[in-house]
Formats: sequence, C-alpha cells, structure tokens
Amino acid sequence: MAYRELSPLIYSSISSDENDSFDLDRSIERIAHWLPAQGPIKDFIHHNTLHSLEHISFHQAIAAAARIFGARSYLPKSDYQNLYQNGRIKDFAIDWAITQSGAPNTLKKQQRDTLFEIDDSGHYPPLSLANHGIRTAWLNRLEVDLNSLVHPPLFRLLANFLDQGISRWVLPKKNESFWDCVLRLAQNSFLPLYPFGEPAVQELLSGNPSHDLTIMACLDEIVGDQALYEQYLLEMLLAHPGWSGIVHFVERNPSALLMRRDISLKQTIAVELLAELAFLYRKKGSGFPKVKTTGSSETLTITDMKDSNTSGLASLRIWHEAMEWSLHIELLQALRNNDTASLETSAPSVQALFCLDDRECSLRRHLEEIDPAIETFGAAGFFGIDFLYQGLDDAYPVAQCPNTVKPKHLIKESSTQRRTQAKTKNHEFSERSLLSTWLHTQTLGLGYAAKLAWQVFRPTSQLPGIEHLGEVEAHSRLHLLRESDEPNDNGYVLGFSLSEMADRVGGLLNNIGLTRDFAALVVVVAHGSSSVNNPHFAAYDCGACSGKPGAPNARAFAWMANHGPVRTLLRERGIDIPNNTRFIAALHNTSRDEIHYLDNPPLPPETATLFRTFKQSIRQALERNALERSRWFELAPKSLTNKAAHRHVVERASSIFEPRPELNHSNNLYCIIGRRKLTRHLFLDRRAFLHSYDPTQDSQGDALSRILSAIIPVCGGINLEYLFSRIDNSVYGAGTKLPHNVIGLLGVANGVEGDLRTGLPSQMIEVHEPARLLIVAEQSRAVLDRSLSNIGEYRRWLDNEWVRLVACDPQTRDQSLYTAKGWESVDLPNDYDTPSTTASECITSGKTGTIPVHRIVRK
Repeated sequence: MAYRELSPLIYSSISSDENDSFDLDRSIERIAHWLPAQGPIKDFIHHNTLHSLEHISFHQAIAAAARIFGARSYLPKSDYQNLYQNGRIKDFAIDWAITQSGAPNTLKKQQRDTLFEIDDSGHYPPLSLANHGIRTAWLNRLEVDLNSLVHPPLFRLLANFLDQGISRWVLPKKNESFWDCVLRLAQNSFLPLYPFGEPAVQELLSGNPSHDLTIMACLDEIVGDQALYEQYLLEMLLAHPGWSGIVHFVERNPSALLMRRDISLKQTIAVELLAELAFLYRKKGSGFPKVKTTGSSETLTITDMKDSNTSGLASLRIWHEAMEWSLHIELLQALRNNDTASLETSAPSVQALFCLDDRECSLRRHLEEIDPAIETFGAAGFFGIDFLYQGLDDAYPVAQCPNTVKPKHLIKESSTQRRTQAKTKNHEFSERSLLSTWLHTQTLGLGYAAKLAWQVFRPTSQLPGIEHLGEVEAHSRLHLLRESDEPNDNGYVLGFSLSEMADRVGGLLNNIGLTRDFAALVVVVAHGSSSVNNPHFAAYDCGACSGKPGAPNARAFAWMANHGPVRTLLRERGIDIPNNTRFIAALHNTSRDEIHYLDNPPLPPETATLFRTFKQSIRQALERNALERSRWFELAPKSLTNKAAHRHVVERASSIFEPRPELNHSNNLYCIIGRRKLTRHLFLDRRAFLHSYDPTQDSQGDALSRILSAIIPVCGGINLEYLFSRIDNSVYGAGTKLPHNVIGLLGVANGVEGDLRTGLPSQMIEVHEPARLLIVAEQSRAVLDRSLSNIGEYRRWLDNEWVRLVACDPQTRDQSLYTAKGWESVDLPNDYDTPSTTASECITSGKTGTIPVHRIVRK
C-alpha cells in the first residue's frame, strides 16, 4: 500500500505528483506535519494534539488520525452506555445527535437501536500506518525487531546531545551539529561507537558524506524503491514520535533550549538509518531482502481501511455527540434560568482579579459566598503583560506570556549587590573529575538516601529544599520602567515605557470591563502549583504564562496600575482609577491552596482594614476549596473538616510518593466570556474557564476579538489535550507517571532508554470526561460576527468544530449555536431543569464524580 493511497483525506494536504522523483527536503517537510509539537518539559504548553488536522472537521480528523497513529477515535461503546444508564447522557441529546448525523427520518429508530448493541471489537486498535504499514510487514518477514535494536543507542545519543543540565559533561563540541558529532564519535572514538563500528557502515562514512547522501544511500540499500521512501521514513519516525517530535520542535524553535543545539530532523533520520543498516548487516548479512520485495498480501490495503468497523464508528460518533450535548445543555439551561435580579448593587469593598483558569472557578465561588461584597474578575493569567522574565536566581530569561505571543521586552528582578553575589555564589558549578564525583556519590549519597526514605514515610508540610512558591524577598523588585530604548544583544528592550504600561493596563481593564467603579483595594491573583515529585510541574502552572507561575505578571500589573504617571495616561484615555485605589499582587498555589502576597505597597488605614478582612475571607475560601477538591482523592480521609482537608492537600503536595498532587484541569468543559452576574451563584464543579467581559462596552466587538484570539488556542488547547489523552492514553497520552524518568530536562520516558512520552499522564486525566470545550460569549450574534472576522486562523477551530461557540444575547439571554453554515437557535429541553441548593457544601458533601451544574439559591 503506497503512503498516498492510505486515504485521500489524510494525504490531501501534503500530496505530491507521483511522477516526481523523490525530493528529500519536500518529503521531510510533509512527514514533519504528522509529528507531535510538544516542546521541552520546562515549557509544557497545552495544544491541540491533532494540530496537523485542524483544516478539516473534528470527526473527520480523528478518523484520519486513527489510520495514521493507530489510536482509538472515541471512548469504548460500553462507557457511553454506562453514562446513559447513570443519567449523564440524556434522551433529548441522543435525538439531537442522530439528527446532526444527517440520518433520514426513516432510519432514525434503526440508528438509535444500534447504539445499545454490544460492541465486541471496539477495544481493538484500528488498522493504521504506524502499526500495519510496509515497514512492519517487512520486519515481520525478516524476523528482526529493528526498533528494540536501534532505539536504545539512538535515544542515548539524542539525550546526551540535547541534554540541558542533567549531565556534567557536554557531548557536542562548541557549534557542532548532531550529524558532525555522531560522525566524529563513529570515526575517532577510542572504543567503537555502537553500532556504527560495522565495517559496511564505516566504509559508507569513510568519505565524510553529508547527511543527504547518507540518507539516500541507506534508503536505496534498505527500501530500494523511491516510491516507498517517504512512507518508510514516516513509519520509522512514528515508531518513536516523542524523540522525532522534540527534534523537529527544536529545529523550528532553537530558543526553546536554553543551551542551544544544532540538530534537525534530517540529521536524525540519517543517524537512525545508519543504525538500521548496521543492525541489518549484523543480523542478516548483506543479502537481506529490501522493503520493495514485501508482497502486497503482507501489507495493509485501502480496502481493509475502508471496511474497518465504519458502522461502529458512526455509532460511537453519535454517542460522543450525545454525551457532549447533554453536558453542554446543563450549562446553557442554567445560564438561561439564572436569576440575577437579586444580586447586590452596592459598590464592592474589594475587587479580586484572578486568572480565568478553571481551578480558580471554585475559589471565586467560595470567596463570593463568604463575603458577597467582594467582586471577582477573570482574565488570562499573564494579565496582558507580555515579557521575558529573569529572576534573581535564573540563568536565562523565560517567556511569561502565551506561546502565541512573541515578547519584545525583558524584565529582570533586581536586589542589593550583597544578596545577588551570595545567590550567584551558591549556584556556581565547579569542575569535577570522575574520581571526585564517585567519592561525592559514595559519601553523600547515603545521607540523601536516608533523607529520601524519611520524606517517603513522613512527608511534612514543608517542601524539602524548595522555597515556598511565590516567596519573594521584601527588598527585591522588578526592573519595570525603561531607562534606555537601546535593545540588548538579543534584541530585547529592558523594561516598558510609560505609554506601553498604560497600553497594557488599559487593554486588560477594557477587555474585562473594569473601567469604572473601582474598589479601594484590587487584588491581582496569579497562580502556580508546587509539588515534590512531579516532572510535569509546568503543566500545572499557568498556561497563559507558558507553563510558569504568573507571579511576575501579577507583580508587574499591580506596580504599573499603582504608578502615578501611568494612571495619568489612563485617565486621558477614559479610565479614571481613584487616587485611593491600591493594587496588590498575590499568588495562589493551586496544589496547596495557599496564597502569598507580593510587594505589599503602603496602604491607607481604611484600605489596610479592608486588606485584613480580605485575607481572612480568602483563607476561609481556600479551606473550603481544599475540602471540595478532596472529594476526588481516594486516599483522602472521609468526613474531613475544612481545616483537615487543607492539611491533607498540603501533605499531598509535599509527599514524594504522591503522583496526584492535584487533578489540574480534569473535567474542564466550559469557557464563559461575560459579566460575572451571568454565572454568579452557579455551581460549575471547577469545570469553567471564566473570562470577564462587558458587552455594553464593546459595541464593535474589538475586545471580544482579542479575548477569543487568546481563549481559543489556550483554553481550547488545554481541552483538546485532555480529551485526546483521555480517549487513548497509550497513543495520545504519556501513560502512568510511575515509571517516568526525566531525560535531559527535555521530557519524560519510561525507564532510561524509552521514547519521550507526549501528552498527559494517566494520573491527570483518569477522571476526565472527554468532551469538547463549549465557549459561551455574552454578546449579540451581529457583534460576534464582526469579532469572528478578526480572529484569523483560529476561526477554523469553530468552523471545523474543534471547539463550540454559543452566543448569549445580553438583553434576552437567547442562545444561538455557531456552525460553519450560520447561527442556529438553541432549543432547550422542556423536561430538564437545573437543580438548586443553598450552598456549595450541600452539593459536594459525600459526593464523588462529576456533579451537574447547580443553582445556589441564597436563603
């Protein structure tokens, strides 16, 4: 089966003329289209796992991806049937999904009946290029497992070449490429570089060939037919998508590595093909049969592909649509019926600005229940301040903004000369010999082993050897105000001008609708997460800050908003912040449910009183939040009090054997863009991203365009990565955390020589309901149409249904679903009503599993 024959749908975006001779560069460009786009683990950015297929519809894409990667497209049929039995999938949603499928009325009953049939084959992986292509058939015929032979030495070379600090010794010489490095080792090492010492390989390398010539020579020897070269290379790289993906990512984004390396997909292909050739000569001699000799009966045919369980997929698609629509209707019904007439209209005592993160959804709810005089807002957690940040102890600056934004400013944390020198001294590295390193290991290792054992059996509330997240010395400050317009050697300017500060502060305040009626105290709450044993820590921090804690952004925003000259410029632009209003930065540690206050400015007596009251309220809210979270943890003691629950989550984050310090974005499902009165007094079970927005201040939809341009890739990326990692964790996800080792500070692998794992580990998604994100925007359809015309490529996420969008009219609350064909009115079922309760604790007490949306009716 030729690669381009796999499916016209799959190959349409990368096809070439069959009459063309093999073009290596074009083939590698097409192949790279299918590789994961996950960068180094320090910058774990959630993204659409199937980013390469965004140009086609969601259901077409997952069917095409199944044929490439061998992954399931949906949950097993029995899972959906169980959800129906438990009332999570509704009959009205099944009817809606069948109608959406286009089934004629005469076949709707038959289609519904098939949903409840027993599925005996749905758990089998589909026929795919990765597992049933020409390479697999050829290797089965040869009875040689090239993957198990080639991957260990290849992965060792890649890990050592790309290493970002685990190893004391650097493999490449200065400015040496990966190909040149391997060539040097293969030709000049005192001990032969395994497996490149094979005589035939040494003869091939004797003339110092380029990697292009090496690839062509190896393909001719191994494959033998140019029509199969591209398919063979793709199948070879799909056998280790993690390493293939990181190499391609680094090639396209050299700055992703703090210690840069010269590497490319082409160089890696050349090294891998050489290794394959070496093992083939060793195992089979020079006369081994080439790939072109593999008979068609041993390869996957297009007929097999077309006939593979298509009726089962149609049934699963209807089940999946029905599940999603059932869950989406829960929110839409609640929004329609949420009575806000009784909401307080008095001026707020304190305003708190949080990240839109779904984990802050519950904290905001608890805070408002405890003190109704507190008004909360939500926005992307970089708070509109995009920059590279370098702290006192940081060797390199890192981006503190979404990965779709390219920052031009550098912000450094400064302190006294004495502290800076002391910190630098503590982090200096000294050269060590092999003997001295061995002595250090033998003498100090026992002590550290004992300390490790103690931490395993007696975890404490203190993070061992790690400062509290967000702990900032009182005398440290951010160098925010620009003193010179001259860029540094890397092209970045140090600090912001006053006009740029006003642009960013004013831009965020306009986006969230906070342009008047300021409280005397505004707390800007960033978030991050701390845990002792979690290599995926960046996935727990702020996605809008490129997987970093948002503390620097909160500090920057508060300082700028407090700065007199910035307020003067804002006043000229129509945003009058009263002189007595103070902004304070804070950081919410989402794993420990703790809050740290940063750079506390001097406060007037009345404002200081408000601040003390706020601190008491949010401390209670954090304890309630901990209790709400603890209902998900199997090892949490039952019948916990608020304080006991808080102790438990702190211990979880401090325990070295705990793989679930928190469940992160599990069950994320909704994103609501609108005024807080739309969602206040709704229990959303920590499932909603909440972005503040005032439709009355955005008649042209400009603010909404900016919000959607951030919401779709950030929140949509989180949602889709969780969805695919949950649907097939073995292919799209990382598997269990337990055998993971950190490799070169690049990623994680099972053991020490496995492929880098992409996606999310099972401990992050095991309770997740894999449904696509529903975005609800409080705005008219006419204004939304103008907004959508200005979001560029992100509109295809909506046109192709990777995420869904509903318009909620600000006046009538009428709802309309966006489709590529236009807006469709949402018909809410008459037989479903939103349940209600008097307090959050009444809903969650004694409950496990996802809870439907509730209204909280205050007494």
